[in-house]
Amino acid sequence: MPCIQPATPEKVKDMKEESFIREGKGKLKVTVESGGETLETTMSGSLKSVEEIAEMLGVEAKEGKIEAVVDGVKVKMERGKLELEFESGDRMRVEKA
Repeated sequence: MPCIQPATPEKVKDMKEESFIREGKGKLKVTVESGGETLETTMSGSLKSVEEIAEMLGVEAKEGKIEAVVDGVKVKMERGKLELEFESGDRMRVEKA
C-alpha cells in the first residue's frame, strides 16, 4: 500500500492555506519561498492538530505525521510544523514561533 494517498477533490476544492490555522493564542512563523525569494512573517494563532488536518484532506495520519499529495500540492505535517509545496515550485512552511 503506498504511503501517499490521493485526497477526495470535492473535499479540498475550495480549501485555503488559512484552513490549517486555528485563531487564538500562540504565535506562528510563516515562511514563503517563491521564485528564489523568501518572505517570513509571524501571525497569531496555532496549527490545527495533525488528525484534524488529515480528516480535512481526506488522508490518513500515520504515527502523528502526514505525507500526501492533495490536488497537486505536496503536504507534509507533524506536530507544530506544516509544509506545503505547490506544483509551481513555491513552498510555504508554517511552524510554532
